[in-house]
Amino acid sequence: MPANGRAITEGLVIMAQRGGEWTFSRGAAVALIAVGLVACGENAAPVDPGTQITPPVPFSPTAGEIPEETFQATATIADGALDPDQFSAVSGTAFQLVITGDGTEHTIEIEELVAKRPIAAEGETAIDFTVTGEPGTLDILLDGKAAGTFERQAASGAVDS
Repeated sequence: MPANGRAITEGLVIMAQRGGEWTFSRGAAVALIAVGLVACGENAAPVDPGTQITPPVPFSPTAGEIPEETFQATATIADGALDPDQFSAVSGTAFQLVITGDGTEHTIEIEELVAKRPIAAEGETAIDFTVTGEPGTLDILLDGKAAGTFERQAASGAVDS
């Protein structure tokens, strides 16, 4: 505290010890001085401008990572098609399609979203991707043939027809 601030504080203590009536003007003066002393206090440590925290861009998972909020769907291969054969998600979201094999090795592809990938003959194969692009209906290809559809929706839920 500056030296004159200490003198003012001592003056306030003496005034309070003297007794006498507290008038509105005396109370206002004490409040004004107290506020002034608080304003003269030490400042908080300055923020280091070199440190910046940048939040992740919405709907953009880091390469190789699957966001916590991933939409997941399951399907089974039956008679050369997917069961169920229709899926949908909003553009910008992460999606995982888990496919159960039918005893034969297959490949799967989702136009514009997933390049051709092998599906295990037995057990489950997880296909992870981020839904991107304009709204519309895309074909899901099993061994190069249409086996289902994927409806890519706008953030508002609309689909281009």
